[in-house]
Amino acid sequence: MTKTEYSFERPVSVAPLQVLFRQTDWADRRSDTDVALMIRQTPVQIGAWQGDRLVGYARVLTEGRFRALIDDVVVDAAHRGAGIGSEIMRRLLARLDGVEEVFLLTGDDKVDYYARLGFHPSGAKCLRWRADASA
Repeated sequence: MTKTEYSFERPVSVAPLQVLFRQTDWADRRSDTDVALMIRQTPVQIGAWQGDRLVGYARVLTEGRFRALIDDVVVDAAHRGAGIGSEIMRRLLARLDGVEEVFLLTGDDKVDYYARLGFHPSGAKCLRWRADASA
């Protein structure tokens, strides 16, 4: 088994990240241009690497003190169930230790997974606005 390296500093490029995103139903239509912008504008990112291959990724939007939103947690389909996602989350939460509240949005099918990592429903309503939504 190849050792997995986790890094906040190692640069993530568009092509390997798109390989992961294409395996999802929530990020599979993102353009390379938009993913490049996302990478440049995201203050906290972590990649999981096996050699030169990106096998996991997550990012955080935060000002570093009061709120943080963990987003785009993804693990390569061939590596799911090996603990990579849990380790990514553990390292992110350690990095965000001084942040008052950490949020994430997830589908109903992943609520139990994130509950095992210490997350719980907040009771808050999530309201969504989309630029492409018709009024």
